[in-house]
Amino acid sequence: MSINKHSVLTIISLFFLFIFTLINALFWVALEYTQKRHEEEQLRRFFLAERVIHERDETTLKHLMIRPSSMSSATLLEKGEVILELPFAKMLKYGGKSFFIHLPPPRPPFGFKEPHPDFIPPPNFRGSEVLEDISEQDFFLLWAVVAGIDTLILIFFAYLFRKLLPLYRLKNAIRMFKEGDISLDAPSNGKDEISEVTKEFNLVLEKIASMREARSLFLRNVLHELKTPIMKGSLTCESLEPSHEQERLGRIFVRMNYLLDEFAKIERFSSGAWSLSRVEYRFVDILDHAYDLLLCERDTFTLKGEESGLIIWVDFELFAIAIKNLLDNALRYGKEKPTVVISVASIEIYSLGDEIPEAKRDFSKPFNRAYEGSSAGLGLGLYLTNSIVQKHGFTLKYFYQNGLNCFEIFYNFK
Repeated sequence: MSINKHSVLTIISLFFLFIFTLINALFWVALEYTQKRHEEEQLRRFFLAERVIHERDETTLKHLMIRPSSMSSATLLEKGEVILELPFAKMLKYGGKSFFIHLPPPRPPFGFKEPHPDFIPPPNFRGSEVLEDISEQDFFLLWAVVAGIDTLILIFFAYLFRKLLPLYRLKNAIRMFKEGDISLDAPSNGKDEISEVTKEFNLVLEKIASMREARSLFLRNVLHELKTPIMKGSLTCESLEPSHEQERLGRIFVRMNYLLDEFAKIERFSSGAWSLSRVEYRFVDILDHAYDLLLCERDTFTLKGEESGLIIWVDFELFAIAIKNLLDNALRYGKEKPTVVISVASIEIYSLGDEIPEAKRDFSKPFNRAYEGSSAGLGLGLYLTNSIVQKHGFTLKYFYQNGLNCFEIFYNFK
């Protein structure tokens, strides 16, 4: 599943990730700063303790939370973690406690005289004396605050994400509905606005599914009822004496039966149940089939470009219906013999007649108020033609030029 960077869920997730990272980064900065200040405060107390330790002032040392340690300086220097290193001292951490070791000055280099035997070192220097910090460093409160903030952020994010998740499901359901799947159900158990919209969408889907089922049932019944008299008429026609009229009447019944099958195909296509079966065909063969659907002869139209031998990759039956509708439209409303022009880039059908009003040029709709009550029909044929052309990935365009109504199909080869 690809990630949509403009998605509300993606934006909110990135925002919460930024806030979560920022808060924890600030926490580490605060922790490092607090530890640094604590080490500085420890060093200050160690220095003060060194000044008074020779006086054996237990009260002052207790106040400073410092005491002489029994730990060996050698052990601390070997195993302890150095926190701070001074010219003649080291502050180390070992066993969860802090220690301060005052080291003796280095031996004088070769050539330097030894100190005078009567030299007395400063009173606060007594070899490798070890001091221990007995105060407790507690960062529990800081950790508790940050953990609480992180927990609240994660809980709020999970709550908000759960509330917005139905919106993502609803988007996918609408997308699938656009593709023709109306048997969907976007689950929603909440009482917020998104849940209410989802519930209304589910109700709309149920209503559309019910209407679609009713329409399909009605069409099946109509086709069944029409097939019965057509079949009886065909059988009656066959029982008549052979004649020109009997032959013509027989062809009419055959054509009516074929048209019923075509109506069933159109219903399947308009309901989204038709899947294209595309094969390469010569366009002139498709055109001949469209003539048959119209019950007309080839000389009814003027054909130009037949020598191009155009091969087109389409669903034969469906595309023939689209061409038939355009030819029927040109015959019905044209004032002269319509013309079909075949070229390498398009198929053009034009006829002399009045220009189609602007309000009726939206072929993406089967019905609208511009068609209702019009003696020119409801515009269903052009709607179906446009739908079939688009389903093939082609384009249907209309233009009026020099008194001619022109319908042009631009196609792509794959």
